[in-house]
Amino acid sequence: MTEIEKFVEKMKQKYGRNVVVKMRNCNEETLTQVPQPLVELYTYYDSIEFPFGRIDSMENAVKYSNTAEPFKSKGWFCFGFDGYFSFWLCSYSPDLEGLWITSWDHDMEDEIECVYLNLVEFLQDMEEEYDFDMATKLPKVSR
Repeated sequence: MTEIEKFVEKMKQKYGRNVVVKMRNCNEETLTQVPQPLVELYTYYDSIEFPFGRIDSMENAVKYSNTAEPFKSKGWFCFGFDGYFSFWLCSYSPDLEGLWITSWDHDMEDEIECVYLNLVEFLQDMEEEYDFDMATKLPKVSR
C-alpha cells in the first residue's frame, strides 16, 4: 500500500462518511499532464473530499490549471481547495530546496512559494490545522 493510500484509509477511519473518495477515472495520457508529486495520487484516485478540503478530479484540475490565472502563467497545477480561502497547488518542478507543494490564499499573498516536499506531508498538515481549529472553537453558549 502506498503512502497516499495509507493516508486516505486513515482519514476514512477517522472521519467516516465525511471522506468521499472517487476512484481513478483517467487515462495514461492525461496522467502525463500532472506534476510528478501528484502522479501517485491520480494513479489511484479521481477526487477526494476531506473535512479539511478537497482534491479535484484530474480532469478538472488540468483544465483549471491550464486556463485560470495566475496558475496558467506562473506554471502552477491547482489540484484542490481548502473550502475557505486557499487553493492547493503543486509546482511542475521543485524549488531549490526540493519542495513542490503549497496552499495559497489569493487574498493574502501575492507570491506563491512551495512549502512541502510531498503530498502526504501537505495533507497531514492540512488535517492537523483543521483538527486544531475544531478543537479551539468555543462551544456555543445558550442564554
